[in-house]
Amino acid sequence: MHPLRMTDEITLTFPRGAEFRSVPHLVLGGLAVRLELTVENLEDLQLALDALLGRADPEAELGDLTVRMRVHDHELLTIVGPLARGVLNELERDPGDGIDLRRVLESTVDDVHVDGDSVRLTKRVAVG
Repeated sequence: MHPLRMTDEITLTFPRGAEFRSVPHLVLGGLAVRLELTVENLEDLQLALDALLGRADPEAELGDLTVRMRVHDHELLTIVGPLARGVLNELERDPGDGIDLRRVLESTVDDVHVDGDSVRLTKRVAVG
């Protein structure tokens, strides 16, 4: 099996419907095997991805959804967008003591960053 280089990137663009949410999971699973991620790291990434994809309103007039996964310096970056302004606003405000989307993401990945109309998730991993 050809190992991934430290700067490899996979980009998926697909319709926003729930029936397509399994596609990025399959790619993430394949990437996890190649990077020798722990099951815990893979589950964390899948939970974070589910949280964002579940908020990607299929009725939003934003067109298709793009998920980019990039390996860079022992980090797996996952960029999801474009997302509706309401989702991005939720990520930018302080949740207080409540459990909201930001809290879910922060408990599963190492960094959450809103970048324009997308969200960048960073998970630090030990690359085999």
